Amino acid sequence: MKLHYSVILGFFILFQNSVFSQKVTFEGLKDINGTQLYFKVIGEGEPLLIVHGGPGLNHNYFLPHLESLAKKYQLIFYDQRSAGQSALNVKAFMTLKTFSEDIEAIRIAFGIEKLNILCHSWGALPATQYAIDHPDKLNVIIYCSPIPLSAKLAMQSNQVGIEKTTSADSLKRAQLIAAPAFQKGEMATVNALMMLSFKQVFCDTTKMEKFDPKLPDNYLVASLSLSGLMADMKGYNYYPKLSVIKVPVLIIHGSCDIVVPEADQKIKESLPNATIITFENSGHFPFIEENKRFNKTVKKFLKDY
Repeated sequence: MKLHYSVILGFFILFQNSVFSQKVTFEGLKDINGTQLYFKVIGEGEPLLIVHGGPGLNHNYFLPHLESLAKKYQLIFYDQRSAGQSALNVKAFMTLKTFSEDIEAIRIAFGIEKLNILCHSWGALPATQYAIDHPDKLNVIIYCSPIPLSAKLAMQSNQVGIEKTTSADSLKRAQLIAAPAFQKGEMATVNALMMLSFKQVFCDTTKMEKFDPKLPDNYLVASLSLSGLMADMKGYNYYPKLSVIKVPVLIIHGSCDIVVPEADQKIKESLPNATIITFENSGHFPFIEENKRFNKTVKKFLKDY
């Protein structure tokens, strides 16, 4: 299986900054499930765990866009294994089960009885694995622009991304990959390649300036530790397993996203208590393109449950 499109499965590429207005209650490393994960916790109230996409990205691209949620909720951002400012271990073998176990260890470390989870993009996979492994430890799940929960639909979505790519962008991508700077692992070129891919998933590309992945200097090296996920990504299919998830689920879909609508519809059909809301003026990052509506929608959903 060849998954080309990097915005959905970030590590296959390789292959506004803001002063916080909300109180930071914790920032730093915690020992979690045999490694050290980096956390940033802002706000007070009922906890909401934020699971970022990638794999290999980090929590920074959510900020400052989700800050207003911290007025009523404690937002727990973290960088996944070998990502962002978390500990790097290129020799580790990681699977989606590993990421699920990390989420359970986070729940225990923060003393949370039942988790509220907001997952974005690729983060839907570890969040779903967790929901299947620990359905009794969940309160709600919010899927924001989830990648398809099967390899088959992921391939279809990748094809949509390829079809939306202009010939000029394809040429630019080839030039960036062939550039000596990319071969040397210079982060400016890696960032340029990533941003080029993201063009296809914004309704309004002028809003891309509000997206900042803040890739660390060790991003390319860290991506090597994610190779164990390759086996999990071949032929995966979570849809038949979703029936064990009984909690309320919100699915937020951007109409300009490359993720095929069928993927989100199958989540809804597989879950007894799921709702889909479409953001007509958003792509893969509705919390950037329709920020106020996104945060209002999340607040209402959390308040209702």
